[in-house]
Amino acid sequence: MINYDVIIIGGGPAGLICAKVLDGTDKRVLLLEKNEALGDKICAGGLTRKGLAILHLPDDVIEHKIYETALHAGRYKSETHAPEPFVFTISRKSLAAWQSEQIKGDNIEIRTNVRVAEIGKRKVSLGDGTEIGFQYLVGADGVHSIVRKYLEIPTKKRLIGVQYTVPVKDPDPLLELYMNSRLFHSWYVWIFPHADNLAIGSICNPNILSPKKLLSNLNTWLKGKKIDITNAKYDTWPISYDYRGYQFGNIFLAGEAAGLASGFTGEGIYQALVSGEAIAHYILDSQSVFPAMDQILRYNAIQEKILRFLINAGPFRPAIFKSLILLLNNKWIKERIKRGFS
Repeated sequence: MINYDVIIIGGGPAGLICAKVLDGTDKRVLLLEKNEALGDKICAGGLTRKGLAILHLPDDVIEHKIYETALHAGRYKSETHAPEPFVFTISRKSLAAWQSEQIKGDNIEIRTNVRVAEIGKRKVSLGDGTEIGFQYLVGADGVHSIVRKYLEIPTKKRLIGVQYTVPVKDPDPLLELYMNSRLFHSWYVWIFPHADNLAIGSICNPNILSPKKLLSNLNTWLKGKKIDITNAKYDTWPISYDYRGYQFGNIFLAGEAAGLASGFTGEGIYQALVSGEAIAHYILDSQSVFPAMDQILRYNAIQEKILRFLINAGPFRPAIFKSLILLLNNKWIKERIKRGFS
């Protein structure tokens, strides 16, 4: 049986950055991706400045640098014009291609179109029956993680995402968010500009709005906005924010496999990057300290508190959304926000 020091399952942002940190070390690493292409995942495609600071992406990978955002609630609207870009839109496949190109060491092997069928105490079994041994195993394999399943960690906190990719020629580099309690409860509709399309979608807890109802409400909203989706591509996907830990002996969970997405916004790329880095540093030095991991746990906890507050607000939710717009339109607060982006 062939043995590796580290096996990483999943070729998304978490798995690839974990491999990058281990690149050029004495660890022999195997990254396994079930799809033919790395990064083949549905996503709104927004990367924050925190995520960009980790990756140092070149401009040719970034589709749009977002300086302007508009937040809507009914007839109320708040616009922000930041002096520095605060969100960057990307293609997940392009991001994965760039990340994999940065891995150059002979100690890293990447295999695509490989399905892990079973996990044992110190080995994984592939779909073709091949068995491969490991010292450390990293599950960076998303919401349906086989590694999380092996660890018998349930996933109860989930969101459902629905999104249309609408072809548009030269879309404006404007990020828009629409809060509508009647249609989307405590969540909202996003519009992210990409190179030649707009990603328009929403998320919700399926226990509050079924996927079918969420899609119906999104279609109602799109019709009201007179947005033509005749030639649009439709996707739906689950999102996990059920975090139960990321280290379990010699086995780790990263990104959404660990339930590190935000339950309020669905944001997950930054959390995936931080957790992938943290795991790699621990594998290299078990005494290492990685403060950014604690920071994202605090950030996610705050997001979940906001979500619970909005869910429990009931009939007062529309008033809260409108009050938020009025607050953001306050000149003093607007100036503080702009300085924060500088």
